[in-house]
Amino acid sequence: MKITVLGSGSAYGTPMIFNDWSGANSGDPRNRRLRASVFLEDENKRLLVDAGPDLREQINREGIRDFDAVLLTHAHYDHIGGVPELPRASKILGHKIDIFASRETLEELKNCYAYLFTGMGEPDSGGLVWHVLHEGKENVAGLDLNVFFVPHHHMQSSGFRYKNFAYVTDWQALPEYARTQIDGADLLLAECNNGMEPMQNGHSSWPEIAERLKNLKINRVVLTHLSARVDYRTLQNQLPEDVQVAYDRMVLEI
Repeated sequence: MKITVLGSGSAYGTPMIFNDWSGANSGDPRNRRLRASVFLEDENKRLLVDAGPDLREQINREGIRDFDAVLLTHAHYDHIGGVPELPRASKILGHKIDIFASRETLEELKNCYAYLFTGMGEPDSGGLVWHVLHEGKENVAGLDLNVFFVPHHHMQSSGFRYKNFAYVTDWQALPEYARTQIDGADLLLAECNNGMEPMQNGHSSWPEIAERLKNLKINRVVLTHLSARVDYRTLQNQLPEDVQVAYDRMVLEI
């Protein structure tokens, strides 16, 4: 299994607009972050997780030629800003694109991009096929996922476990069902927007994550979805040896 971190940044990327690096060292290339997204490849299947506003750049940069489905974790802009690119992607690829999202996320998408649900988005496109993602066992593009929901602000964000890999982004707590799903994973890739500083902003910090993972058996943790306040080296130096900080184009293999 190969997991590529297409983007390790938060909603505003690093640097932010006006070349604002906030607390991140501009001299470290690992601090240059596009919005959070993941590309999972296994068993000749390719799953794109989230389609933010940097989608086109991420796909082109990595030389990705196709994918079997898209999973959208929730409907915040940094995770769905690239969805309007998908009808054109379908046209270029010559086939339909399956998109999986929770019912709540689909309703938000209909509010944001109503035209995509009427077939009016792109002439001659293969089209988008929308699928409701439920909590529990789901087959997504031929991959058997265990989906779980975690709270994020006023909404739920979808995480999942696939084989020995678990992914969760935009979380402020870990419900019991989600806890059972990530327990025993070889690798957990998790949002750590706030670095070492707990904040009441719907996101997580390492001290909060460490508390949530107590008594769970997880071999390796990688932290992603990092705000511009977070400097790669500074955070890495404060973490246990089995915890890593993600960066754009990082490749994880299980």
